[in-house]
Amino acid sequence: MVLFRPNMTSQRLYSILKLIDSLDRELSLQSTLDQIKETLGNLVSSPAQPTYQATLAAAIASFTEAVKKMAESITPSQAEAVHEIGGAEFFDPSMAGKITDSIQSNAMTPSVPRDLVQDFATRRATFLTTVRSARQALEKLQITDSGTVVGPADVAFLIPREIFENQLGLFAKELNFISRLVQDFTEARTGKAEPVVLQELSSSVPTIALVAALPALNMLGTVINKFLDAWKKIEEIRQMHSKLSNMGLSSKVALQELTEEITTTITEVVEESTTLVMADYAGNRGDLPNAIRSDIRRLYGQIERGLTVEFRVQPQGANEEQKKALEQLSQVAKELKFPQITAGPLLLGSGEVLEDVENGGNGGIPIVRHTRRTTKTTTTTKKEPPKEKDGKEQS
Repeated sequence: MVLFRPNMTSQRLYSILKLIDSLDRELSLQSTLDQIKETLGNLVSSPAQPTYQATLAAAIASFTEAVKKMAESITPSQAEAVHEIGGAEFFDPSMAGKITDSIQSNAMTPSVPRDLVQDFATRRATFLTTVRSARQALEKLQITDSGTVVGPADVAFLIPREIFENQLGLFAKELNFISRLVQDFTEARTGKAEPVVLQELSSSVPTIALVAALPALNMLGTVINKFLDAWKKIEEIRQMHSKLSNMGLSSKVALQELTEEITTTITEVVEESTTLVMADYAGNRGDLPNAIRSDIRRLYGQIERGLTVEFRVQPQGANEEQKKALEQLSQVAKELKFPQITAGPLLLGSGEVLEDVENGGNGGIPIVRHTRRTTKTTTTTKKEPPKEKDGKEQS
């Protein structure tokens, strides 16, 4: 599954190597880059040759279009995995623009872009050779990814071990939460609760791949994206809070206002997401909105602690209605860029704690409860001596 951030399992490594190899072959990235390199070499020898100029222009146009398609095909988490194995430079969406800029900036000295492209093309070819050799070696060891999607789409959750502290009981609660999350979303979007089907399980870096109804997956992706958009604002506020606090340039009241702004932002996105999920619900489960609200808040808290979620789609065999939904889900999946794990979580940090719920149908799953700290002002008054029934004070 395309999920391992920042860890890398053998299956995850294979899937990334396969992605790199397949994309390069499908889009002819390296071969077009080599054509640019050769044409620039010819231009250095014969700069006035119009045929070389036309060939170079065509090669650059083809390379630019291929790089654009490449960028559209790689999700943020996949891009991060490519970076982890040293391939970020060779699958950088800006590489075509850098080559074009070098050619335009050195029109009178084509040897400059020639040297740049030769160096880049050589190093990229070496990287691809390593990728293909590694992929073949893993295949010989019978290490591959599943490569298949059951149904039109599936979803996978990476659960960092830090979340459950390597304790089996806590890990079981995380699995229970994910099951409840997907089941509640399914009921809200389809009108009926359905069992959550486990498709794949990776234990090295606990990764759970699940099959669920397409409307539920689509809504889950949309809700996650809403939080990730809000997170940008939250991070800006937190950075401002930290700077002002460290510099001693702000009062406690101002810092409290920033903290409350963060809390307000989180509350708003949770409520907006809950309303969105429940918009078309026609069932009769009265506690479902509260369940969805609790699910979303906990999901956001776990994302902040390192949980990542990714979707895979399989358009082949889908009907027209499904294809539209799959296109939407595919677009959402490409936009999911999860935040870096922070030292002090906001959703599960000051002001909010995890509580084990013994009753209420949650099966002991920790849920997020917001607890606002308040400062109590105590006024002391002189105690009046007790009076007898006739109104006289007792001695």
